[in-house]
Amino acid sequence: MFRGGSALETEQTYRSGVDVVSDGIVKVYGSGKTETVALRGLSMEVKTGEAVAIMGPSGCGKTTLLNIIGGVDRPTAGTIVVDDLTLTEAGEHELEKHRLFTIGFVFQTFNLIPMLNAIENVELPMILAGMSGKERDRKAKTLLETVGLGEKLYNKPNELSIGEQQRVAIAAALANDPPVVLADEPTGELDTRNAILVTDLIVGLSQKYNKTVIIATHDPRVAVRTERILRIEDGVIAGEYTPLELQQPGTHAGLSQLIRVRLESMEEEYASLEKRLRSGQLNVNEFNLRYNKVKDLERALKELLAQ
Repeated sequence: MFRGGSALETEQTYRSGVDVVSDGIVKVYGSGKTETVALRGLSMEVKTGEAVAIMGPSGCGKTTLLNIIGGVDRPTAGTIVVDDLTLTEAGEHELEKHRLFTIGFVFQTFNLIPMLNAIENVELPMILAGMSGKERDRKAKTLLETVGLGEKLYNKPNELSIGEQQRVAIAAALANDPPVVLADEPTGELDTRNAILVTDLIVGLSQKYNKTVIIATHDPRVAVRTERILRIEDGVIAGEYTPLELQQPGTHAGLSQLIRVRLESMEEEYASLEKRLRSGQLNVNEFNLRYNKVKDLERALKELLAQ
């Protein structure tokens, strides 16, 4: 969890979360025979300070939805409002400010610059925001201390574990004190221990600082740590649950089925890993690491399903 004396606590002027509301969002990629409909009239509302998980199988529209909320992509139809900004009507300059000051992105792949150390990676968004060098340095150090990396300020990404790299990415996402934090499969590369640590860090933004947090995830272990779970199916919200419902037998048929589907898809993951090992795309150590991660998740999902 967050440590005392964080940047948010120190400044006393941190920004609280904002409402995120989408109404009838449609997103179509391509046209004609190549047309793909990612979202089919999706409507949802996330309240200020709420931590919500978005669950669904691959290709259901989770990432597309986050990209639209973040102002990275525009919907084909429908309306989306973040605080008082209607993104579907905003110009490019407004969207640029939205991405820089309103949204903090946390990705599965970390998006760290390899040649920069932890402090320098966290400072990048502040440089874009025009913050002074002295203030950047102070804030970056405090943010890294917040996520438990106070002793690794000058380490480059390849000198950090995978879990530590994701914590640097979280600190960078918080650099400009965004009201909304979007996390796209933030634990996809992590083992169980680090997955729980990173999830608690992200959800803690809602609990301690009233940030609005939206996490897209395959992993029910992540979802049960949020306040509310939305299930996307075929580009629309197909169900809404609380973590308690997810963990109580007989009250969550939709999510139980989702867990079963995820378990079934793991056979494809095992086969893909074996194919990449045989073709030389993975060495034995890489294969064992990835195989054990999938096995660990499979075990956890089976435990959840059995509850």
